[in-house]
Formats: sequence, structure tokens, C-alpha cells
Amino acid sequence: MIKTSEDANKYYQLVNQYIDEYVETWNIKPTNLKSYLLGNKSNLLKFLERRGLSEVSNIETVLSDVIDDRVSMFKDSVMTFENFKFLESNEFQILDLRTSLFKGVQKASIDHEKILADFFDVSLSQIDVINSDEHTFSIDNDKIYVFSNSEKLILEENILIHIYNKLKDQKLVINIGNQLIEISSDVYLKTYEDFKTKMTIKDELSNYIAACLGGEFKEDNAGNLIINIM
Repeated sequence: MIKTSEDANKYYQLVNQYIDEYVETWNIKPTNLKSYLLGNKSNLLKFLERRGLSEVSNIETVLSDVIDDRVSMFKDSVMTFENFKFLESNEFQILDLRTSLFKGVQKASIDHEKILADFFDVSLSQIDVINSDEHTFSIDNDKIYVFSNSEKLILEENILIHIYNKLKDQKLVINIGNQLIEISSDVYLKTYEDFKTKMTIKDELSNYIAACLGGEFKEDNAGNLIINIM
């Protein structure tokens, strides 16, 4: 029976492990897994019995929570732009990403000015530096960010680290048998590590960075990122 936080953490981690093994063995998507287990009482009982969990009170609640978590975070193994917008919403309580977005990115140089000159077909004299630390420039009074293709990899890592730092501080309290039990952040971090290895954000990376900075993005033929602040 699950009565304490220690019990809850134990069974959440155990069920996460079993779900990992099941998904890997049968190569099944979380959405299909939910239908197969939670939508079929016979399959659910077999799953629990084979893993020695059928006698654990409230274990179905734990299994349902774990599968629902997988469905929301691993659907098709892709993190979409909408997922990112949720992660930065007030509901998820994520602070402004811009505080950590530029970490590890070297100051802008003449090479960045050349990227802008080629892209906008202007001379270097028409480009003014606003903030080299944040790669911001001005062309005809328009504020513009520019990042090289290689710098986008640093920005991507900064986004992942930002998400991680927010997830590790999250707390989940569940109601089992009219008793409130707090789940350890270790459960979130385990899910995050699995999530990070499977998700792809490159397709929406430029879009998300532009949204964080409050502008619209374009890319040149070399994959350099140019964001025009509206």
C-alpha cells in the first residue's frame, strides 16, 4: 500500500522503469500504450501481475499518472513549438529564458556584421552595434539579432538546461486515499533525461528563439539566424 512519500517515490520510479522496458521491448508509442493498458482492464491486470504489482493498493493511479506523463511529453518523440510555449507559460512557472539564453555565446564580431551586410545588401557602415554580448545590431533604426549556424547549437543547449533547471524544482502532490503525498523531483528528472535523448527541437529552434526575443526570424543560405525585432 502507498502511504508515504517514500512509498510513492519508490513505486513511481519502479513503474517508470517497467514502462521504459515495455516501450523498448514492444516499440510502442505512449498514446497506443495508454489505449492498450488503461483502456483494457484485462491487459492492465496482466501487466501488473507479471511485475508483482497487482496487490499494491492504488498502483493503478501511479501507472495512469506515469503513462499520462509519457503521452504529454513523448508523443511522437518530438517537442513542438506549442510544447515550448506551454513550458514558458505562467502555468509552468518558467522565468524569462533570456536571462540564460546567451550563456556561452561569444561576443559578436565583424563576421556577424558581414552576415547582416550580405543578407540585407547594405554596407558595413550602415550597421551599428547595439550590444555585442547579445548580438544586437541596428540597421535603419531596426533592431536585429544575428547568430551563426554554430552558435545556434549553444542556444539549443541553453534552452535544454533552462528547462532542466525549472523541472528539477517542480513539485507534484497527488491524492491517494484522501492522503496528499509529495512526489520527489527525481521522478521528473528521470523523465527529462529520457525526454532529452528522444526529442528533436532543431526544426522549431529558430522559431522559439525568435519568440523569446520578441521578433521574427529569417535564415540565410548558410543557416545563420537573423531576428528582426518588431
